[in-house]
Amino acid sequence: MRVRNFRAGGLGARAFTLVELLVVIGIIALLISILLPALGKAREASHTIKCASNLRSVGQGMGMYVAEFRQTYPAAYLYVGQSVRKGDGGGDDDSKGYIHWSSFLYGNKAGANDDVTFYQSLGGWDMFTCPNIENGGLPPTNTFAGNLDGGQQNDAGSSVIDRQAPRCAYTVNEAICPRNKFYIGFQGAVRPYQFVRAGSVKNSSETVLATEWNQDWHVVSAAGRVDPNATVSKSHRPVHGFKGVSGGLDMEQIPPNAFSSAPKIRRIRADELAPLPASGSGGTRLDWVGRNHGKMNRTDYDDRRTNFLYCDGHVETKTVKETIEPQFQWGEAFYSLNPGNDIQP
Repeated sequence: MRVRNFRAGGLGARAFTLVELLVVIGIIALLISILLPALGKAREASHTIKCASNLRSVGQGMGMYVAEFRQTYPAAYLYVGQSVRKGDGGGDDDSKGYIHWSSFLYGNKAGANDDVTFYQSLGGWDMFTCPNIENGGLPPTNTFAGNLDGGQQNDAGSSVIDRQAPRCAYTVNEAICPRNKFYIGFQGAVRPYQFVRAGSVKNSSETVLATEWNQDWHVVSAAGRVDPNATVSKSHRPVHGFKGVSGGLDMEQIPPNAFSSAPKIRRIRADELAPLPASGSGGTRLDWVGRNHGKMNRTDYDDRRTNFLYCDGHVETKTVKETIEPQFQWGEAFYSLNPGNDIQP
């Protein structure tokens, strides 16, 4: 069969045959199949770079905060109305929601910690998002109705709004940014937290300050596994690279090493990392850290990379395992604990 082209005024020049057209189409399809993976890799690389750039901006915000507040890092979170001193009263539970570190960097500058409408708009929070995470990041523990993920419910009631970036892709290192248990007895704490001065962090260029969340808030609600029955996104919480010798993950519940030479806290080992997002063998807080960059399948999950912000302000893209060995990068001490020097070498 020959395809002819007729022109006004006579028979046109010889046209392509059907076989020739099919060959050309096949070549184009082959080229597309070769180019698509390369385009996909280029897009993935651009997302990784964008995510790293946003995390670097978070680092700049941290630097400005530290410079303004006597060289001290912010808390990971506080309760609305909470005092950090015993006996002052008020704000002793989460019934009014959380004040998140992201609001200290951005919201507080706008005087917005008393204005929850500031946290009910997705606009203006770009530096806290990552394009590799669905919707840019995890929702707060308490947020407005239009921002809830499927199956999520506010922890403190539908009318409570956390002072937090509406979508946050990043979390901080608990060893640097303390939780809100600042005195013994607060919610059963036997070891209080303390604020950390930047100058007290040894080897700051090799100490993680912040990193990315796991993409699934169901993992952030559990220990190293997906919890399909979870209803609360615990995205206000920080992560850390330690655990109690007896297995505990909440540091304020681990008694200090006052009368014994045996350490009560140890560093997480690389072989304790959950190999898959749905697995769980005790769990560590590092299972909450994202593996958001690189090819994703069930056989190479542990080889996927994430971005890490260090205390000196630079960002590196690496695997979670590479922050544990050959050099442990989650703190030479658990600086935010008091005392925090009883960690197993």
